[in-house]
Amino acid sequence: MGKRIFEHIVGCHAALTLLGVKPGSLVSFKKSDFDDFDFLLSSYRRCFARKGISLCVLSENKEYAHIFFYRKPLLEKALKNENARKILLSLGYPQNILLSIDYLKRKYCARGVFPHEIDLFLGYPPEDVKGFIDNKGCNFLICGYWKVYVNEKETKEVFDKYTSRTREFCDKLSNGASILELSAKAG
Repeated sequence: MGKRIFEHIVGCHAALTLLGVKPGSLVSFKKSDFDDFDFLLSSYRRCFARKGISLCVLSENKEYAHIFFYRKPLLEKALKNENARKILLSLGYPQNILLSIDYLKRKYCARGVFPHEIDLFLGYPPEDVKGFIDNKGCNFLICGYWKVYVNEKETKEVFDKYTSRTREFCDKLSNGASILELSAKAG
C-alpha cells in the first residue's frame, strides 16, 4: 500500500490537528501494510513540517508505530493551561514542551500503555482528564471523543463540530484531494 492509504489513515484520525482545530492527534499504523513505511513517514514528516505540523514516534515495534501529530503553538497553549500544568507537574513532567513529549514517550515505553495524561496532549479539557483519572474512567456524563465529567452541553457542541469537520476533511480526501492541500498552514 502507498501514500493514498497513508493519507486516508492520517486524515481520518488526525484531521482536527491537520486543520489546526486541536493541538494533537495519535495515529496507529500497522507498518507491514505499507511497502516502505519508514520512507513514507520520513517524506511526509518534511511536508507536514512546512505546514507547522510535527510528528513524534511515541512507540514503535516491528509491526506497529504510534505517531503523535501535533502543532507546537497549540500544544504549548493547551499544556500551559493552569489545570493541565498542575496535572502534569504532579506527574513529574518538565515545563518544556519537547521535554514533556519525550517524558510522555518514556512513560509509555516503560509501561507499555499510554498514560491517561496523554489526553492533555490531545487537547482534551484538563477537568475531564482529571475526572477520568480520579474516577478511573467511570461515572462520566457522556462519552464521545473523550469521557466527559464537566460541561456536558458545551462538550456535545464540540463533539458535533469535531464530527462535522472530520467528515468534511475525509470526504475531500476520498474525492481526490491530498492531505497536504487540506492541512492548514502554520498560523
